[in-house]
Amino acid sequence: MTDPAAAPPLAAGQVEIWKKIVDVQQHFNDLELRIRNFALIVTGAFLGLGGYAIKDGGIINAFGWEVSMAGLIVVSAIFPLLSFYFMDRLWYHRLLDGSVQAGIEAETALKDLGYKVDLGSQISAKSPFKLWVLGWPIHSKTKMDTFYLVLVLTLLIVGACLGFGIRPQQVSATPTTSSVTASSVPLRQLPAKLIAPTVPIAPAIAGASATPNDASNGASTHSKQGGR
Repeated sequence: MTDPAAAPPLAAGQVEIWKKIVDVQQHFNDLELRIRNFALIVTGAFLGLGGYAIKDGGIINAFGWEVSMAGLIVVSAIFPLLSFYFMDRLWYHRLLDGSVQAGIEAETALKDLGYKVDLGSQISAKSPFKLWVLGWPIHSKTKMDTFYLVLVLTLLIVGACLGFGIRPQQVSATPTTSSVTASSVPLRQLPAKLIAPTVPIAPAIAGASATPNDASNGASTHSKQGGR
């Protein structure tokens, strides 16, 4: 490659233009990578929030279907994910395509001036690959669509499993032995021994309950009978 300092003014200006175009390409490429990174972070955050909602979330009735809140939280991540896809696929990627085309044109002009520059053309040629199953060429746009499609399918599958797989626990209405109280069972259903237990009174207790006057009266009676 010719030294830009020793090149003619036209060639030196063309080299600077090409350098600026490459900087713009790097800028848009960095923006797209950041957007995809944020998309992964948001997807992971909603998946974690849905997992936390399994314990504390409730069940709602949506269009006649009982759906868990955990599933709705996971599926709702699709909306910000579509926003990231819009910015990535339909916004910055189109600008990146434009900068790549401008770079190829600048490289063609440099080739006419004797410079050997082929960066943009080589990147465009090496970027696509053939799908091993069908042999179709997969370009950067298809790669991007596949990236976001995998995230959306993941959210749909996990959201459906959580939304329709989680059901409220049924509380058993049968009382256990420890929870039976006296008021919960009618008295007529209980055995008679439990209602009015029969406690025998010992003779010693009955004799001990006599008063001292009774004991003295009994002694005088026995003495009279002995005298007779």
